[in-house]
Amino acid sequence: MSTRPFLEDIEKKWLAFQLLCALRDCHAKDVYHGDIKTENVLVTSWNWLYLSDFSSSFKRVMLPEDNPADFSYFFDTSGKRTCYLAPERFLPPGQDADPNAKVTWAMDIFSAGCVIAELFLETPIFNLAQLFMYRKGEYDPSISHLSRIPDKDLREMIAHMIQLDPEKRYSAEQYLEFWKGKVFPEYFYNFLHQYMELITDISSNQSLLPSSARHLSQPDQRIERVWLDFDKISYFLGYQTGLHRDEEPQLSSWLGLGHFPVRLNIPNNEHYVSAEKQPSADDGTLIFLNLIVSSLRNTQHASAKIKACDILLAFAERLTDEAKLDRVLPYLMALLTDKCDMVVVAAIRTITQLLDLVKIINPVNSQVFLDYIMPRLQPALLNPQRPSSPIVRATYASCLGKLATTATRFLALAAALRADGSGAFSDPEVEPGNEPKATFDGLYDDTRRELAEIFETHTKALIEDSDPFVRRAFLTSVPDLCIFFGAAQANDIILTHLNTYLNDRDWTLKCAFFDTIVGISAFLGSNTLEKFILPLMAQAVTDPEEHVVHSALHSLAELASLGLLTKQTYLELVGGIARFTMHPNPWIRVSAVDFIAAGRHSLSQAYLRVMVQPHLIPYLKPERLVDFSKLGLLDTLQKPLSRTVFDQSLVWASKSEKSDFWKPFRRSREAGPTPMNSSGVMSISGSQVLSAKSAKNEEDEQWLNKLRNLGLSKDDEPKLFALREFIWRLSQIKARDSATQEAVNTSQLNSIIPLRSLGITPQTVLFDETRPAKTLPDQDAGAPKTIKDALLDASMSVDGPINKKKRFAVNTYRSNLSSTDKMSPQAADGKIIQEEDGSTSTAKPGERSRDDATHRPSTAHGKAAVGPTDDAASVSLKKTLRFQPSAISLMNRNDNTKASPETGTTEANAFGEVEAPLSQTPVRLPSFPDTESVLGKNKERLRPNHSYSGNDPNILKMLNAMYIDNYPHDIIEYGPLVTPISQKRASNRTTASRPKDDGWKPSGKLVATFSEHTGAINRVVVSPDHQFFLTGGDDGCVKVWDTARLERNITHRSRLTHKHAPGAKVVALCFIENTHSFISCATDGSVHVVKVDTVFSGNTFRYPRLRLLREYQLADGEYAVWCEHFKQEASSVLILATNKSVILGIDLRTMSLLYRLENPVHHGTPTCFCVDRKRNWLCLATSHGVLDLWDLRFKMRLKAWGVPGKGAIYRLAIHPTKGRGKWVCVAGGTGQGEVTVWDLERTLCREVYRVSGNKEGPKGYEAWEVDEDKPEGMLGRFATDIDPASSAITMGGNADRGVRAMYVGIADSISSPGEDRDIRHAFIITAGSDKKLRFWDLGRIENSVVYSGLQPDEGRPTFTASHPTPSMTLNTERWPRQQHHSASSSAVAAGAGANGGSLSPSSRRGSTNTSTTGGSRSSGTVGGRPPRSTVISLQQQQLLKSHLDAVTDVAVLESPYMMSVSVDRSGVVFVFQ
Repeated sequence: MSTRPFLEDIEKKWLAFQLLCALRDCHAKDVYHGDIKTENVLVTSWNWLYLSDFSSSFKRVMLPEDNPADFSYFFDTSGKRTCYLAPERFLPPGQDADPNAKVTWAMDIFSAGCVIAELFLETPIFNLAQLFMYRKGEYDPSISHLSRIPDKDLREMIAHMIQLDPEKRYSAEQYLEFWKGKVFPEYFYNFLHQYMELITDISSNQSLLPSSARHLSQPDQRIERVWLDFDKISYFLGYQTGLHRDEEPQLSSWLGLGHFPVRLNIPNNEHYVSAEKQPSADDGTLIFLNLIVSSLRNTQHASAKIKACDILLAFAERLTDEAKLDRVLPYLMALLTDKCDMVVVAAIRTITQLLDLVKIINPVNSQVFLDYIMPRLQPALLNPQRPSSPIVRATYASCLGKLATTATRFLALAAALRADGSGAFSDPEVEPGNEPKATFDGLYDDTRRELAEIFETHTKALIEDSDPFVRRAFLTSVPDLCIFFGAAQANDIILTHLNTYLNDRDWTLKCAFFDTIVGISAFLGSNTLEKFILPLMAQAVTDPEEHVVHSALHSLAELASLGLLTKQTYLELVGGIARFTMHPNPWIRVSAVDFIAAGRHSLSQAYLRVMVQPHLIPYLKPERLVDFSKLGLLDTLQKPLSRTVFDQSLVWASKSEKSDFWKPFRRSREAGPTPMNSSGVMSISGSQVLSAKSAKNEEDEQWLNKLRNLGLSKDDEPKLFALREFIWRLSQIKARDSATQEAVNTSQLNSIIPLRSLGITPQTVLFDETRPAKTLPDQDAGAPKTIKDALLDASMSVDGPINKKKRFAVNTYRSNLSSTDKMSPQAADGKIIQEEDGSTSTAKPGERSRDDATHRPSTAHGKAAVGPTDDAASVSLKKTLRFQPSAISLMNRNDNTKASPETGTTEANAFGEVEAPLSQTPVRLPSFPDTESVLGKNKERLRPNHSYSGNDPNILKMLNAMYIDNYPHDIIEYGPLVTPISQKRASNRTTASRPKDDGWKPSGKLVATFSEHTGAINRVVVSPDHQFFLTGGDDGCVKVWDTARLERNITHRSRLTHKHAPGAKVVALCFIENTHSFISCATDGSVHVVKVDTVFSGNTFRYPRLRLLREYQLADGEYAVWCEHFKQEASSVLILATNKSVILGIDLRTMSLLYRLENPVHHGTPTCFCVDRKRNWLCLATSHGVLDLWDLRFKMRLKAWGVPGKGAIYRLAIHPTKGRGKWVCVAGGTGQGEVTVWDLERTLCREVYRVSGNKEGPKGYEAWEVDEDKPEGMLGRFATDIDPASSAITMGGNADRGVRAMYVGIADSISSPGEDRDIRHAFIITAGSDKKLRFWDLGRIENSVVYSGLQPDEGRPTFTASHPTPSMTLNTERWPRQQHHSASSSAVAAGAGANGGSLSPSSRRGSTNTSTTGGSRSSGTVGGRPPRSTVISLQQQQLLKSHLDAVTDVAVLESPYMMSVSVDRSGVVFVFQ
């Protein structure tokens, strides 16, 4: 219990109460302590008590009286000989102890009573000998010790607890109940104990705290809890909280910082601090005060410390003055060194208010200001090592006056204590009786002088502070400091510096100065006022800021009201101030009226009528009497000058070089008259002066005419003349200030600041323009390395008769093994056709390749690196013939024997390479992590070359950005750039086969069909120059198809293949803009950037290999469902839409994430998106039929709406001709087989293209609102759909109803002679689960056609347009009714369907069937019924010429001529012309 300050009685009672509660709870569970003493009672810093070291189970219960060794061994380990054991535990000599004896509750009660007695007496009441004497009746602690306890009830309770007879003692619960309200206050029982238990283990009661405070530490949480529960605490402690409910708000100074009295913003207890509140009777506030100050030591958050300051101030209102200084002040002083400025501000404010609450001090605290407070406040202001912030200095400046006043009061109280002899000022280190006989008569003066020196130092530091806000706050303390220093020192310390405040540019500082000057003048008197202060106020009247003018006039009015102005001074000022009653600013007019009306308080009515009223006559209404009251003067004044006239007059005065109207003031520009010597002129009638003494030239008349046009009437001219001097001076000041500001700005812009003066050492960084060197893999791992290998290679490459037989044998063997698939291609000699950047590795069956460690899971297969006529032996032995010369050329032999050409018509054409090994031994593919080594090389290669050797991450990031922008190596890596094909060139090749004015229209001729994919094909995309196209599907492969080979009658196969990891499905494809590099996205989250190497040889392109350039991996099951790439300025942006409703922007130059946009999840999973041509916005479609519009410039979502219906949206495209790029074509969404065109600006449906057979179309095409506030509403919208037709296509349903894939394009025709522009024809190609390909002509809907998928018994549909609403066009496909045709007509229809579906006029006129199967006509269709074999043959041909499964994507080729490419779910690719 050695704490200082010492515990008060209420705190000791609180500890005793907790001790009895602990015994009550233990005894209730039959647990007894057996050794209760002060060493076993633990108390926290907030006075929460713990009872420790329970010993009843292992220490002896009964002890022999004649052998103290057992007592010393078990119960007196400290050697103090203090004994609090119950007397009945000691056995008389010769008596044996009962082995079954146990500690009883009465024994613990006796020990607890001894501990409570020592708590209050601060000394033990028993030692071992005294306990034996007490047992014999020879010692009574009630007389020797307990009598010193002043509380009678407490004495009785302790005496009852230490009775000799254990039967007479009460239990702990009985003591608590019996002495309730006598020793222990009632709030201990019903509030305090439960609340402190909650506070102690606050981490287990997180639900009671607000969510914002649950992450705080325990000390912070305790302060937060008390802050929120202060109203409950004050209620149980007996505070009268209702007294300050109706208090009026305290008015602070106009522009200063009026802190005092401090307003506490504690929840449900807001009030101003007051010293009138009485301390509570039992002083229970100290218990909570200990809780706050103990938590304040370990707080981590500044907010908790600020709240603790308010709580301490609220508790201080109920504490004694001694407790305020001893128990609160030290903890607040410790906060002055806090790192947070706001904590220091709160501490300074709270310390100042706390000291102001102290009314009585004891002798110990008489020197608290000089010895304790000011030395610790000084570092917060004048610490050179850690300069304080302006907000700390401003707060201290506003509190300095209050501190000076409080210090003076404390000094007076200390002097009063010495006067009555109660203050003992002796040196505590001097022995008693040896005090020097020194007098303390000069102690007051010395202390006063030391305090004055400290406050003078602080005042000079603050009054000259560089920050105008600090100086403005200091003005709040100036009146109090003037009183503290006295008149003589105030003039030297304060007033000499205050004059400079009026020269500051901060107008709020000037206003605060005039607000403070009234108090200074009241203290200094009239002489100082007229000599020093009035000239300053007269200067401020012409300030360009009207707030300053208002403040100066308002201060003059207050000085006049206080009677500080003499009659002569008042009369001289009236003449100059009366003119401001015509000022357009109402605040200035009211202030001028206040000054005039203030004269009635000190001047007689006769003086006002005779001397003052003549100065006011020019501004008063005619024939009106003045009563010199504020309202009377405002009522009799004329209307002021208008603001427009006043502002224009300022312009006139600023351009008055040749004006006679302003000439008198230009002559006296250097000597500005004061209001005193100019008031006589202003008091003359304005009209007389204007007509008699004001000269005007022609320029002045022009300006006056302008003013008259702005509303200047003849009656207003005297008002203008009255304000003439003020307007002229104001214009000159504004012109001077603007010129000064312009000169400052010009000097700042033109001046050169050396970086070295700022401590910056410049460093020149040089970039290396050459591309960084990169480590390329081996060009060909299987290439011959010696002459022998070259000769062997040449022998296999020469196209001789023996080699032809070898190739024929190998091809035959491969065709026999074509049934084996899903294995890596392998030649007969064991060479695996797996390439990485063009390399081929060799491996024996069952043996791992030497290059397996560098292989990726995504592998570019070299099967198409040679022409389709090349033999298998050459494929398996070497990469390609065109990349390796034969040994004959190496040896310079002239031989006519040549290598096999790239394309030919040998027997190898009958066999295509199949993705199956030639041996039955499975080949182990490289594992997925093997990609890291290759990607690591790529990353190292991208590091910019510069001379900067530092490691500052910010500088490196800046240099990387500069390098990428200035040296775009990505163009070299992904390129070369190709020119997109011109549609006009493509149309020239087909012009001869169609009319000149018609656009392209598919005829339905089958050009080619491919079926290499082993799963559904999801995407087909065409290269920018239309030299090849890509297909990607569920088998994880991306295949490259050459469009030039479509013109030749050869077996079609893919040229190159890129594979993702096993099990991954390719779902998204796109090309890098204007390059041959493409981006492939798979369901395993991988994003591959692959380059298609092309070589132009002769008139054809060759495709040597594929190269994986970049790889980006999405995590946590996320993968891209759609991708697009574009270049904007210097950036290369790849946009991905993922299955987790996220839009990612990736910079392809560095593969870094540019931005991440999160679409609302309840809108549905993204399916596709489109970007406008200017790359400003992105429209995202989802599986719930919702369209979200995103702004890519500001990365924000603009709006969202739903397409009517309950279907998913499959494709999006910008309308090719209408809407100026703001109309979007939407495939799907309605669930009715429609393409809807939406206006993004107005959210209106403009066009609909509907497939027939869907009779239940939407009732209306109004967009439905997407409820952002209720995401569950989206679930309710789609959970009610039980239509079996809406099942997914993958389940075999018909959800898209014929519209799933969509392509939007434009076909140009040659312009007619004399025309200046081409005729543009826009079209849409759609396909879906009905296996039909539809061509929609957007210009003439009647020219639309179904060019593939028609059955032999189906008729030709027609297409019509209608307008259900004025703003929407409905285009509908209509099929003819089923009729019974003759056999002849059926056969003709079958033949037509076999040739391409519908017999459109253009196809009948200009189409020529070049297909072998499609060109045959049935001879039996003429003149009679065809035989059954003919009909079956036609149906078989139709099956071979159209899709047999749902079409998933479609595209259009423009080279070598216009063709459509469509892919389906069975993995087949169809090309139609």
